[in-house]
Amino acid sequence: MCGINGIINKTSCSEHEITTALTKMNNLIIHRGPDEDGFITTKQDSFSLGMAMRRLSIIDLSTGKQPIYSDDKKIVIVFNGEIYNYRALKLKLEESGTLFKTNSDTEVILKLYEKHGVESFKWLDGMYAFSLFDKNINRLFIARDFFGEKPLYYTKTNNQFLWASELKSIIEVLTTKPQISKKGVNLFLRLTYIPAPYSIYDNISKLEANHYIEYNLENHTTIIK
Repeated sequence: MCGINGIINKTSCSEHEITTALTKMNNLIIHRGPDEDGFITTKQDSFSLGMAMRRLSIIDLSTGKQPIYSDDKKIVIVFNGEIYNYRALKLKLEESGTLFKTNSDTEVILKLYEKHGVESFKWLDGMYAFSLFDKNINRLFIARDFFGEKPLYYTKTNNQFLWASELKSIIEVLTTKPQISKKGVNLFLRLTYIPAPYSIYDNISKLEANHYIEYNLENHTTIIK
């Protein structure tokens, strides 16, 4: 099943602080990925960023540990889900000279992005949610699959941007618990579920299916495409 978590602080802070928050978030989704976990933290003067995941090992049991990095360590990804056409995509990349270190579908997403940028997201056939940090341009990309099979929630505060596969991971590290959303409750009573971009809490959104967030770490602005 797997699950991902992430945090951006709008100021530089210690690796310990980021890792502590990510550990709290990850510990609440062990049921999604009991086999192993993974962390990445980085910081510059204007931000601190961390991404984490819990993994249920299905594809590439031996070398598929995440996060997965580009060869130059400038691009890194954490991934939840399965890419159904990853073998075909990998073959095309190999034919053009791309080399792989793992047999995982996660690395295929990374290599596709390296070669084609965000344009490659639309070629992915599967159920997934992933976050990818590109240090070359100081951008974070968070994407959700075409039908929205894999969950992804996010929120912005004055000092942070948080995202997670489950709401409770975000709630765990917020300084105050958000209010129940009247809009969310109304939608649930009418539809028996809460459609994206709404959630049961005020100021916490569900990323819509077939969309991705582009977060600019230089000026802390977001665009959803």
